[in-house]
Amino acid sequence: MPSKERWWLGIDVGGTFTDLVAVSRSTGEVKDLKVLTTRPRQEEGVLEAVRATGIPIDQIDEIVHGHTQGINAVLSRQGAKTALLATAGHRDLLDLGRMDREFGPNLYDPTWLRPHQARPVVRRRDRFGITERMGHDGVAILPLDEIQVRSIAADLRKREFESVAVCFINSYINNAHEARVAEILAEECPDLYVQTSALYPVTKEHERTTTVVFDAYVGPTVTGYLRRLETQLGEIGFGGTLWIMTMNGGVGSVEETSKAPVFQLVSGPVGGVSGAVSLARSYQDEGNSGNFLTMDVGGTSTDVAALRDAQTPMTDLWTVEHGLVMTMPAVDVQSVGSGAGSIVHLDAHGALSVGPESAGSVPGPACYGRGGARPTVTDACVQLGVLQPDLFAGGAISLDSALAEAALKTVAGPLGMTPTELADGAYRLACSDMAGALRAISTFRGLDLREFKLLAFGSAGPMMAIQVARELGLTGVVVPAHSGEFSAYGLVASDLRVTKAKSPLETLTGMGAGRLEGLFSGLEKEAVADLLHQGVKEEDITLSRDMFAMYSGQSWDNRMPIAPGTIDDARLSSITDNVHAFYRERFGFSAEELTILVTTIEVTASARRPKLPRRLASPGVGESLIRHRDTLTLGGRTYTDVPIHDRTKLGADQELQGPAIIVEDYATTVIDAGSLARVDALGNLTIDFVSLDGELG
Repeated sequence: MPSKERWWLGIDVGGTFTDLVAVSRSTGEVKDLKVLTTRPRQEEGVLEAVRATGIPIDQIDEIVHGHTQGINAVLSRQGAKTALLATAGHRDLLDLGRMDREFGPNLYDPTWLRPHQARPVVRRRDRFGITERMGHDGVAILPLDEIQVRSIAADLRKREFESVAVCFINSYINNAHEARVAEILAEECPDLYVQTSALYPVTKEHERTTTVVFDAYVGPTVTGYLRRLETQLGEIGFGGTLWIMTMNGGVGSVEETSKAPVFQLVSGPVGGVSGAVSLARSYQDEGNSGNFLTMDVGGTSTDVAALRDAQTPMTDLWTVEHGLVMTMPAVDVQSVGSGAGSIVHLDAHGALSVGPESAGSVPGPACYGRGGARPTVTDACVQLGVLQPDLFAGGAISLDSALAEAALKTVAGPLGMTPTELADGAYRLACSDMAGALRAISTFRGLDLREFKLLAFGSAGPMMAIQVARELGLTGVVVPAHSGEFSAYGLVASDLRVTKAKSPLETLTGMGAGRLEGLFSGLEKEAVADLLHQGVKEEDITLSRDMFAMYSGQSWDNRMPIAPGTIDDARLSSITDNVHAFYRERFGFSAEELTILVTTIEVTASARRPKLPRRLASPGVGESLIRHRDTLTLGGRTYTDVPIHDRTKLGADQELQGPAIIVEDYATTVIDAGSLARVDALGNLTIDFVSLDGELG
């Protein structure tokens, strides 16, 4: 009797759609689909997507999941009722931030308030200064006032708080006071969600406080969601493993990731980067460059990242809003509020603007016919001829071009423009916003864009990619197979990963080789133990080390990788030389006369999950041409008699010369004159610019 087929599922919940990719472990077959995201109970959309695959539930071995429960709670300020217990005199860290202002229209506005002052996550009256103090060396200067803590606990119980964040000065060195407060709260208020800075005990007081506060704020929401999802999956017969994507680029069990829900804040965009890293490695295996700028365009926003040599870009600081910065091991992916559902409108000065407000899934763009009356980028693309009303979402959703045009007229009229002129302006403005976000993580960091290609995915990424790539001066674009659900594919491709960190805040010479090696080894044991607890075999675990360091007297440290191997005196000397070399390469100088301060050390333990099939698309069969489009307006140019092709039928040796439109179930790729598209050996659509100005030579 033949064995049952086994499947892995990646499910990514976005602001508008919930994407699913299913990969057969035995045949390599890929299924993909979208359903509308269900708010506020996202698990309903997840279960709907699982059912829609038609795969028997007992054939699903693993589900890897990225969600937006946490970030939605933060952005909408609908998290738990949260209190903050801070060292006396330090309860205003959330409002003070780093005492900087963002550039833009608010720079000189005397009435401007920081986001946390205007829309506080924790109100000032809900922040309590606790009598206690740890010194910089971890020795208690003031003992913890336990009577005060119990009095505050009674107040929290009376006022029906749901969650408490505890973050004291210098607790990253000695967390005894925080741990004791957590014990007292468990005694006095057993139903409270309590988080301390033990979740990531590192220096940088504002960022650590923000991280702990956000974990407390979203913790009940995220853990409640995961419990509901696990329960409902079990009720429909799922007996496999549910993995959750985290911001460090890896996945973990529900039990493990529930210890620090804040690390799941934006797990979906991280899945897209994981998929991009997997694709970049495949390109390197074929002898090509692994350098890509990634652009994931969804309905609400665009997420961007820069991959060099097929490596995951990492950061230890992640900005939620201006002045609210968290410290955590995170994939360096940035967002801009411009997506396919972004609303086209006039700003306070009467100028054309796109986003950041989005139509979302309800009511959605006007052309969806679900009650939306304000124009969006999707409506603009219908008007321009980029999107084909009868071919959208594989024909599952029929777009109404008349409704799109009517919505565009509401903004075009005051500007004295036609709907098509407005649509073209909105399209180019949205593309310019995306290009600006890409510059911020590439050109502004010293990268040479001539060495990169644009990897465009998300449902709207391929239809914006040509304009963005040309604005940046890139040489070409890659659109992966199943691009509309590529982030969901990235979830399935992700490894298990655990990161541990500690902040010694000591000089490199003062620490010596033995102490540095001891700190790294201790963190490695903790990280390995976490993976073993999740069922990983020890022989499958790989370890990496990073050190954050700076010259004594400086304010900002730098992440530097440390090669594997025991650190002895010779290695310590080599590490010192590497720090100086890093400064010369990054900043153009080094200061060998200064001592090196080690602020934080970090260890990541990874376990590779089984490799997915390298090819996600079958060679095309049959005639790819569907029909011709009368007109297509793109980047200020209007083309006529434009061919429309079915991507699934494009052969590996077939080349398409622009202008042309290429459709698949959940994405549309548009190419202009001067571009040449083909399907490469890995099943990806590659677009090269034959003419850099968008015209044929």
